[in-house]
Amino acid sequence: MENTVPWSDLPKELWWMIAKRLDTPTDVRRFRSVCSSWRSLIPPLPHHNNPPLFSLKLPLRPSQKHAFVTQSTLYRLQPPEESGPAFGWLVKLEESGEPDRPLRLLSPLSKQPIKYKPGSFPNVLNTLDFRVTEVAKEYAVEVDDGVNLRRVAKVALFPDSAWADAGECTVVGILEGGKLGYWRYGDEDWSVIEGQGCHFDDVMIYKGQFYAVDGLGTVSWIDPSFRVVQFSPPMCGGGDRKHLVESGGDLYVVDRYLEGSGVTRYRNNREVGKETVRFRVYRLDQEWGKWDEVRSLGDVALFLGDHSCFTVSVQEFGGCIGNCIYFTELNDLYGAKVHVFCMEDHSIKRAAFSPDYLRILWPPPAWISPSPCPLDPKTIWPVF
Repeated sequence: MENTVPWSDLPKELWWMIAKRLDTPTDVRRFRSVCSSWRSLIPPLPHHNNPPLFSLKLPLRPSQKHAFVTQSTLYRLQPPEESGPAFGWLVKLEESGEPDRPLRLLSPLSKQPIKYKPGSFPNVLNTLDFRVTEVAKEYAVEVDDGVNLRRVAKVALFPDSAWADAGECTVVGILEGGKLGYWRYGDEDWSVIEGQGCHFDDVMIYKGQFYAVDGLGTVSWIDPSFRVVQFSPPMCGGGDRKHLVESGGDLYVVDRYLEGSGVTRYRNNREVGKETVRFRVYRLDQEWGKWDEVRSLGDVALFLGDHSCFTVSVQEFGGCIGNCIYFTELNDLYGAKVHVFCMEDHSIKRAAFSPDYLRILWPPPAWISPSPCPLDPKTIWPVF
């Protein structure tokens, strides 16, 4: 019989090693809250390191002070075990590097703030009252007035651990013209990564490395010396925009097909005036170096946000429909509205027209707000 050791007798150094491997602030706080001894062994996260962000030097208008990176975190809120329905509620909170800027509640798939009718939404959400799970993180470059900077369409930051210091962080982004650029703490300006001969659509962190996909569906990784190294063959899809997403440890590319007339204008790398008509999903077979088209997502729902892409299991999450792709459609008249693409019949519908699709996003469930919680009627562009 193997000897067992009570956890209280384990070496103190072991607890610190475990804590350093916890990436999210939520996990660190939970670890410290187990008992007083763990709390005394593990120091609290420094405020300036959460998030480890910094301002960026970019060419701006004279009226703008500077640009900076914002971090948004998507959380799943669920009621306590002993009460409430099983499905969760997906929320996104934006944390900025600006000391005087408060947290903002945003649409999970865009940067549009969610504003409820005054007096209807709870003033305080105590996370101790719910089960909280971190789903994804995303980063964006904004100017001092809180508007996304169009010169930087998409960014990824590494490391994004709760313990990371700003001096350790590197940002890789898609700049104007679809070029990849990088920024390290202390750099005077962005550096364009050399050796690029195509337009890149998306960038993400995958297995601790920067990965990007171009318009042909070729995935590349950026090595430590900031060289673009081809990682996959070109994809056979002929869509108009590629999205990178990780699911179950595998790498996927979602190919978006657009259709529309008139002049296409770009807003934060979003096509205005062109409707999405179809998606095709491909999984990279890394062993054989080939793409396999995915015909069904099963019980998985895929979310394509402006600044992050992620998947959730319907069985574990609830509140949404599996085998579907949730995305936003941008329109000059109506703003960014959530749409759903069904993989089974290739139909596209507004999520707001079917409560079964929208429940994960809106309205807040009864265990958040027992009374009806309508959106602010003064909002110019409702987010759903």
